[in-house]
Amino acid sequence: MRLLLFLGLLWGAAATSSGPQWPKPMFGRLASPGFPGTYGNNEEQRWTLTAPPGYRLRLYFTHFHLEPSYLCEYDFVKLSSGTKVLATLCGWESTDTEQAPGNTTFYSRGSSLDVTFRSDYSNEKPFTGFEAFYSAEDIDECQAPPGEAPTCDHHCHNYLGGFYCSCRAGYALHQNKRTCSAHSLGEHVLSPHYVLGQPGLTLRESSAWGQGLL
Repeated sequence: MRLLLFLGLLWGAAATSSGPQWPKPMFGRLASPGFPGTYGNNEEQRWTLTAPPGYRLRLYFTHFHLEPSYLCEYDFVKLSSGTKVLATLCGWESTDTEQAPGNTTFYSRGSSLDVTFRSDYSNEKPFTGFEAFYSAEDIDECQAPPGEAPTCDHHCHNYLGGFYCSCRAGYALHQNKRTCSAHSLGEHVLSPHYVLGQPGLTLRESSAWGQGLL
């Protein structure tokens, strides 16, 4: 009986400990308080969106109608990722001094995105706020940003949640898993009559090759 109980516990542990679990789903909807109605004065709400390592957040707006103000100092929606402010949005269309999202899609710089909505103490007329949708998507680490060095020396292979590098024939992957270094001849068995980089020098077939030892 004890053996059966032990085997049952072991089977349960094996079934539930298959690696890190991530809450699903990795998508959702955000909206200002009272949407699709008007939002009130002195409202403030913050959402912290997170994705698994190797993923980023993608967010876009389907409705945006906030009080306009110079540099969005009154009512606004602020998007930030880590210490970087991606955008501060207000109004309902972009002008020289304020930015509205329009059809822009915003992307986090890593696996987290903070969305902050704030309204000031008074609105001259009713505003209906915003509605936005977000989802997590795989980061293609093989696509290096403009002006930055390539992710891998030779070949970069992206997969869901990560990437890996590989090297061309005759090169070995460095311990940093990104750099490729040329093999030295001393590290390899050379085929018969392999021509070295010296004029007129050819490897002769050794007795080991002739005897089938290699």
